[in-house]
Amino acid sequence: MTARCRNPLDTVTTKDRLALVTVLIKGTPYVIVDIGLRMLKPHELFRAQGFPLSYIIDRTANGTPLKTTAQVRMVGNSVSPPPLFALAEANLDPAEADLRIAA
Repeated sequence: MTARCRNPLDTVTTKDRLALVTVLIKGTPYVIVDIGLRMLKPHELFRAQGFPLSYIIDRTANGTPLKTTAQVRMVGNSVSPPPLFALAEANLDPAEADLRIAA
């Protein structure tokens, strides 16, 4: 049965350690079992979002260590610094900024 673009996709399950690719070469299907993909590490995810190298991602504010899955979950729910800075700058009254600097 051929899937049509207008039909919904069946559930796709994934595992971060599994990469499976099927290619068709001259009518013959070839399955490439491992193409060397890997999940990004938490520090790579945070850097990709613009967090500085000094940003602490491996423990909570009270020092409790975070597992890798928790670190990944937190970066997924984060607001990266560049867009946050742009929003703040766009909505900041320059006169108020000057007063805060002077204080």
